[in-house]
Amino acid sequence: MASNRELYAMMSNMSFSGSVTEPAGDRLFDLKVGEHLAKGFEFCPYKLIRKYPFLYHSKQDGEDLHECMKITIFENRTWTFFYLLDPGPTNREPLLLVPSSQVEEYLEYVSSWMKQKFSVPTGQERDKFFVTFGEMDTPLPRFIGHANSHNAVESLKPQILKLPKDNLTSIGTTALEQYKTKMDGIYATFRAEKKKKDGEAARLKRLERNKRCGRMMKRAQRYLGLRSSVTEQANSRLPRLDWNGYMPVPFRTEDNVRFVCVDVEAWERATHVVTEVGLAILDTRDIISVPPGGSRVGYNWFTLIKSYHFRIREHLDKINYRQSLIVSSRHISRILSTIIEDKESDDKRPIVMVGHDIGQDLKYLKKVGYNIWRAPHFSDEVDTQSMFQRYEKSMNGRGLQGVCQDLHIPGHHFHNAGNDATYTLRAMIAMAVNYASQSFVRRNDLEYGEADPGEWSDGPVDDGGSPIKSSEPVPQYNNRAGPTRFGTNW
Repeated sequence: MASNRELYAMMSNMSFSGSVTEPAGDRLFDLKVGEHLAKGFEFCPYKLIRKYPFLYHSKQDGEDLHECMKITIFENRTWTFFYLLDPGPTNREPLLLVPSSQVEEYLEYVSSWMKQKFSVPTGQERDKFFVTFGEMDTPLPRFIGHANSHNAVESLKPQILKLPKDNLTSIGTTALEQYKTKMDGIYATFRAEKKKKDGEAARLKRLERNKRCGRMMKRAQRYLGLRSSVTEQANSRLPRLDWNGYMPVPFRTEDNVRFVCVDVEAWERATHVVTEVGLAILDTRDIISVPPGGSRVGYNWFTLIKSYHFRIREHLDKINYRQSLIVSSRHISRILSTIIEDKESDDKRPIVMVGHDIGQDLKYLKKVGYNIWRAPHFSDEVDTQSMFQRYEKSMNGRGLQGVCQDLHIPGHHFHNAGNDATYTLRAMIAMAVNYASQSFVRRNDLEYGEADPGEWSDGPVDDGGSPIKSSEPVPQYNNRAGPTRFGTNW
């Protein structure tokens, strides 16, 4: 493991740049009121964004997301608004539209803020967020202005009445009818309810997902010495049934893995800009003879966690946190590689990556130049959001702060990458230890899993299975018309 002294030594030869120059403006900066963009530019109805939490998520997730969006939708963020008039006889209110790219970027920010993945839905529902106009010379959305508050949005609406109306008389009959049908479909989107899925298919899909959460919990317990594998069960005597957190772990720590928890924070005004990286590491060789703790479950292991907090030198103006290691974006990947892969040691043991909605953080690591999928000893992943769903037997994901509160883990300064990485690893420990303690209290032999198979487990034959890690994301190239990213600080 690289020490802080070595890391500072690595940094001593680094040259730092001065202030950061903001990206140059694009077409959206230069628009005048009433102008429109070229055919093929993709828009999302503004009202669909407001309805998004309840149209595409469970009741609990929708309510949490709605509260988050009330706070963040205009937090250091300005939206670019366009409009189209209702071509039908009902004289519905003008359709407000924003660039689809801004919606994608905003959902990335919400995901980072809540530590839970939110994105545009897939399949046919996705098309509702990426609408193009102008076919057969039908009207194109016109620019109306920028807005960074609810009041600013409302102030734009009266301006629409001052602008000339689209000339629909020059459009062919067939084209006009198709355009009206299309607009009817967009307006209907706001009233649409989630489509009913096939009951049995949905049940099986939910069952498999829940069991994946259960297997993840069990693998984490095996790595921590709180459960044994099926193979070991057949070759060993039954364990004591009176184990508790005041005793050392009852089983061997499988593979002597190193848990590496990562948290990445991005700039809220441009979520592709990574400002912080936090790491928290637990070496399971350190816990073998240390009881995890009884009344305060897992607390004895909390002190064995090594934590790191890196702030990206080029983006210091975008965050305001406490002391940490300041590194250049040119060197952060090398430092992460040294710590995560333990390059100062010849003892190459499996790495288990941990995170709260871990897919997001591993993807962000690639943005700073570190590809965990190329680390030779990366073997498994633990997502504490999924673990908590198993722990609570709930389909609803929870944010990290809510999980820590429910597990009675004190915390402060959330959304600091170093803190969040540490709290996430503590949450994993607390859930694994507490669930093991409860199992012994119930006199359910941990070697043989739950007494009965159920929605979250396959019973005695289910020990968590083999390690599972995600596949490296395939780069996606954006061929849409117009710019692929927009600033949000107009």
